[in-house]
Amino acid sequence: MTRTRPSNRAWYWAIFTCFFLQGALFATWASRTPEVKANLGLNTAQMGLFTLMMAIGSLSGLLLGGRFVPKIGAKRTILIAYSISGLSLLSLGIFSTSGNLILSGISIALMGASLGTGGIAINLESADIDHTSTKSLLPSFHGAYSTGNLGGAALGTFLIFIVVPIPLQFAAIGLGFIAVAWFASRSIPHDSGKSIKEDMSTAEIATIPTRSENIKAMRDPRAIRISFIVLGFALAEGAAAAWLPISLTATGMTDAAAAGCYTMFAAAMAIARLAGGPVVDRLGRSRILLLMGSLAISGIVIVMLTNTIHMPYLGSFLWGLGCSMGFPLCVSAITDEKRFAQTRVQMIFLTANFAGLTGPPLLGGLGQVFGLFTAFGLPVALLTGGLFANKSTKPLQSVDARR
Repeated sequence: MTRTRPSNRAWYWAIFTCFFLQGALFATWASRTPEVKANLGLNTAQMGLFTLMMAIGSLSGLLLGGRFVPKIGAKRTILIAYSISGLSLLSLGIFSTSGNLILSGISIALMGASLGTGGIAINLESADIDHTSTKSLLPSFHGAYSTGNLGGAALGTFLIFIVVPIPLQFAAIGLGFIAVAWFASRSIPHDSGKSIKEDMSTAEIATIPTRSENIKAMRDPRAIRISFIVLGFALAEGAAAAWLPISLTATGMTDAAAAGCYTMFAAAMAIARLAGGPVVDRLGRSRILLLMGSLAISGIVIVMLTNTIHMPYLGSFLWGLGCSMGFPLCVSAITDEKRFAQTRVQMIFLTANFAGLTGPPLLGGLGQVFGLFTAFGLPVALLTGGLFANKSTKPLQSVDARR
């Protein structure tokens, strides 16, 4: 029986929905972290270790995703990973409210691992869709994640305000997450992402890279330079999420005003990603990355000078605007060679995850000694270095140079 392949438009919206779901699920958990901390009786340091379990789980999931997608395909990987994510959120709500630290830790580690595995799958899919189109589509996918993040945070804030219990919220969101993911996945081609597909010829199968070729692909100078660019953008984004409000309250800003600055950051990320595709088509991927890196540096520097020039809202907006396109366009650049796309996407995902795992604690340590505004100089330095490596993001001669 021949299966009907979904249209590219249906495929696009399926993956767009999956990105949105990832952002909404993560924001649902993040919006209730103070209550989870209180229910489990953790101090600040212990809560840091608790959330570290999610980051470690995510790192493990990234490694697993790189193995699952080529064997069982992106569709099945997404279905399995998203089902585990939704159930993990549900169990986290129950166990954290009852004060069970061990089972809560297992739940959050599983949630991190499943989100990591699902993240690899949807990013590989988004890169495939992007390369089948004459338009730049990757920014919009990451815009869906940012929109989901904003929506999930807003919903979480509202539910806290009307005193909805954590178990009820986490169960509703978790089960809804699974249901929508299963519905959306119907429009993902059943063999997408597989190394060996039903319609492949013997010659095409012979082109599948070996383990040694994949290792060599990861050592490619261009891939390493693109990973370095990702490191700067990921550290800059993580620094804002972890330390932007805290650094601004230290200057005398109220909690609400500092949160408003982070909202400006998040809004700029979402807007630029959703609307940035046509701009990339017009100016080109490499030029946009150069512009985004410069904007991010400018925004961070303006925030660093808050005590002098007092423009934290402008700085936060430029910071978010600059960070918005970095990762998605680097995914586009590193997948120009489709043969090594899976290996290299996993490579830059690990780079971004490493930055997210080690960056905030490192900046916190530097901030303790030198002050947080000074510590923000580290992402500025890495972003500046990335500007010099920017030529690596130009389209390869052997691929469609539509940008």
